[in-house]
Amino acid sequence: MKNALFTLRSLKTIATVIVFAGTLFSCNPTSETNHSDSSKTNPYTNATPGSETPVGIAPPKYSDTVGITDPMAKDSIKLTIAFQMAANELGMAYINKDPNTYAKYTLPSIEKASGGKSAYLQKLQTVFKDPNNPTYTKILSGPIQRTRAQLDDQGYLQGWYCLMPVRMFRTEAGKTLQDIKWMGGQSLDEGKTIYFIDITNMPPEKIMQIMPDLRIVLTQ
Repeated sequence: MKNALFTLRSLKTIATVIVFAGTLFSCNPTSETNHSDSSKTNPYTNATPGSETPVGIAPPKYSDTVGITDPMAKDSIKLTIAFQMAANELGMAYINKDPNTYAKYTLPSIEKASGGKSAYLQKLQTVFKDPNNPTYTKILSGPIQRTRAQLDDQGYLQGWYCLMPVRMFRTEAGKTLQDIKWMGGQSLDEGKTIYFIDITNMPPEKIMQIMPDLRIVLTQ
């Protein structure tokens, strides 16, 4: 595809790494009334993991960790939830053409490479307003293909990584078209901060420069 995910032509010189700083989202209804209320505020409550919701692909549920005794396996599910929700947030920020929200997901180093936060916001504004760029009406990131932990030689956790497809929908000449992209994710603090990189048509050596350990999810 000629347009890179979320960056397009005016951001081609910027490494497409996006940060999502947040906490894991949990809902534990204790009554029928609470369940009804939660379904209104949490679009994932009644959704099947991997299905489409108004805000993106539904992540796995925290209940999936019940009964799992292997800490790494349990954390893998929790990180998959965090990655999926972060990707959904990112997609919605792009659809809504909200540079301030979108910029919150971007590494300070990327803002710095763009000339600082103000300059980066201006570049995002340019991307969103450029009539020559396609207008996407829906972005579905995921379901996540795989989530893996990177361990050092002594077995200590270094970070978590994920790989997911991204489907971007646009209308052209009355027809709905779909662009397929691929995105990798990284978290070095167990889901509190997440970074994404668009790897669509990106040479392996370039990927390794930006996110070296992403290789663990790029190979079986």
